[in-house]
Amino acid sequence: MNQTSKDGTVKPKRKLWRTRFKMARKTSSFAPRISSDKVCIPDISDDELQHWGEFILLSDATAVLHRDGTITRRAHNVTKLYANESLAQWDEVYRFYDRNTSLHKIQTAKVYQPDGSVKKAKKVIQPYGQIALNFYPLRPGVTVELEEQQDFFVPDRIAACMWGQEYIQFAIPCRRLRYTVAVAEPFALEYQLHRSDKEPRTWKQGSYQVYQWDLHDIPGYETDDGTPHPRDVLPWIDITTLSSWSPITKFYMKDLEPPVRTPPQIQKLAEELTSEDQTTEDKIYSIYKYSSEDVRYGRHPNELNLEKTREMGSMLEDMRGDCKDKSSLMVSMLRHLKIEAAIAILLTRMNGTVSFLPGARFDHAIVCVTLEQGERLWLDPAGGPVTFKDLPYNDQGTQALLLDSEGGELTTIPEEGPQGQQISRSCEGLLSEDCSYQFKAEVTTSGDAAMEFRLKYMYRNQESTVMMLEKELASHLTGARIESPRFLNLKDIARDVSYCYQTTLDQWSRQIDEIILFRIPWIGSMHTVGIVNVQKRTSALQTPNPIRFSDTHKIKIPAGYQGYGLPYEHKLECAWGRYQATVFVENSQLICQREVDHLGGIVFEDQYPEFKKYWEACTRADALDVVLMKTPS
Repeated sequence: MNQTSKDGTVKPKRKLWRTRFKMARKTSSFAPRISSDKVCIPDISDDELQHWGEFILLSDATAVLHRDGTITRRAHNVTKLYANESLAQWDEVYRFYDRNTSLHKIQTAKVYQPDGSVKKAKKVIQPYGQIALNFYPLRPGVTVELEEQQDFFVPDRIAACMWGQEYIQFAIPCRRLRYTVAVAEPFALEYQLHRSDKEPRTWKQGSYQVYQWDLHDIPGYETDDGTPHPRDVLPWIDITTLSSWSPITKFYMKDLEPPVRTPPQIQKLAEELTSEDQTTEDKIYSIYKYSSEDVRYGRHPNELNLEKTREMGSMLEDMRGDCKDKSSLMVSMLRHLKIEAAIAILLTRMNGTVSFLPGARFDHAIVCVTLEQGERLWLDPAGGPVTFKDLPYNDQGTQALLLDSEGGELTTIPEEGPQGQQISRSCEGLLSEDCSYQFKAEVTTSGDAAMEFRLKYMYRNQESTVMMLEKELASHLTGARIESPRFLNLKDIARDVSYCYQTTLDQWSRQIDEIILFRIPWIGSMHTVGIVNVQKRTSALQTPNPIRFSDTHKIKIPAGYQGYGLPYEHKLECAWGRYQATVFVENSQLICQREVDHLGGIVFEDQYPEFKKYWEACTRADALDVVLMKTPS
C-alpha cells in the first residue's frame, strides 16, 4: 500500500545505491537503444529536404521515476539537415546541470557526412556544470546524432514526483518517434492524450510500470505566422504522478504568499492610500493603482532568477518588482484592509490554452479579489497600465491556481469576449461636391486597446503625443489630414481611454456626371490579405483576438443629392465573428452604422473555407460604395 503524506504526495522508498554514489542509472531495459543505421535507410530525397529544411530520423525520449523519487531522462535524436537555419542550430549545443544534484552524460555526438565519413563532435567540459558540443563540419545533407542522459539524485523541488509533456508530431517530418515513461512503485502515472487516440503499450517490469508510444512515418505540420500555439493544434501527451494540486500550491505558497503578519510599513502604506476612500471598490482601486502604476515592473539583475518574492522593504525602497512581487504586495495590503484576496498563478494564453494535469507549469501571477457578494474580481498589477476591472486578454480563459492554505483551487479565469475589448467611434461630418469628406471623431477604447495607448503615450509630453497620435491616425487612411488630435483621459486608469480628432479626406469619393460614389472609412476595416488570401491551408489558423469595432458616421450630404438603393443592411455571422452594417438617409444626413465582433478561436484546416467565405464577404461589404444621385431640378 502506498504511503502518502497529508498533502497527497507519495512518500518515496529507500535510495537506490546508484543514487547514493551519484552514478548513472540504466534505462535501456525499458527502451532498448535504437541504432542510427536502422533509421537512416532509405535516404531522404533532396526534394523533401529542400521543402522542410531538415528531417528527423529518430526522436527517442525516455523518462524514469525511480522508487526513491529521483528521475532519469534519456534522449536520442538523429536529424538530417539542409537549410542554413537548421545547420546553424547545431554549430554549438550547450547543456547545463548542477553537479551537486545531477549527472549529465553525452553518450553519442556525431556528424555523418554525405560521403559516408563520420566525425565525432568536439566536447568541451566547462566550469559550473556546462557542456559545450561543437558539431563540425556542417553543410547541407549532413546527419547529426546526439544521445544524452541526465540523472537527478534528489527529487523534484515540488515533491517526489514526475510531470511533463511530449509532442507526438512536429513541424517537420519524423521517421520514428518513441516516447517511454517508466514509473516505479510506490508511484502511479496519470496520462492524458490531446488531439490523439494513440494509447501506449504498457507492461510491468520488476517494480516499474512502463508506458511506451512508438510511432513511425509522422508527417510534418507546416506552420506560418497564423498558426496557433502547437499545444492547441498538434497531438501531445501530458503526464504526471501527482494526484492533486495540493503539493503545487504548498510549494508556491512558500515562495509567493505574503507574511501572515503584515509588515508595519505595508500597514501604514495601505491605510494612507485608502484614507479618503468610502467604499470597498474605492479601496481596491487605490491599492491596484499604486501596485500597477507607482511600482515599476522589473528586478535588479542579481535578483532575476530568484523564485521567491522580494522582501517588501526592498520593494518600497526602489519601487519595483515583477508579477510575483506586485501581486504579493497588493494582496498583503488588501488583507490588511480586511478584503479577501489571493495570488493566482497561471500560464498565459501565448503558451497555449489547453489545461494541464498537475505540475509546475506557470509563467505569471495575478490577484483574485473576492467581493462581498462572492463575485470575483481578477486584477493584473504587472500587466501594464490596464484599466481597473479590465484584465489583459493574455490572462483570460486560462487555467489558474488560486493559492491558499487549504490546498489551492484550480479554476478557469473568465473570458470576456469582444465586449471586454472595444474600439468605439462616433463621427459627424460633411461630404462636399468636390468629393472631400471632413469629419470630427471621438473614439473610446477599452481592454488591451486602451492599455496599448497608455503604453505608447502616457509618459510622453504634449508635443510628442500630438505628433505621434497624428502619425498613427493618418497611417490608416491614404491622404488623410489629421488636425487637433488629443486624448481626453489617457492617464486615468479608472476609465476607458478616449481621444478625439478632425480629419479631412480630399478626393475621397468619386463623381461621375451627377452621381457621387462614396466609400465609408470604417474603423478597423477588413481586408483580404496575407494568410487569409490563400485558397486553402495545410495548418490551423489563429483568428484575431476578440475585439468589437463600433462605428457611426452622421454625414451631411451635398444639397440636391439623395441616396440610391438605400437603405441597405448587411448581416454576416460565423463561429469566429459577427458583422452588421446599415446605411440610410435621414433628414439630409447619411447615417452609417457598423459593428464587427471578432470572437477569436482557431480555424482548423477543414473549417478554413467557411472562415474565408465569411471574411471575404465582410471585406466586400466594407468596400461597398454608397451611391448618391442628384435629384432632377
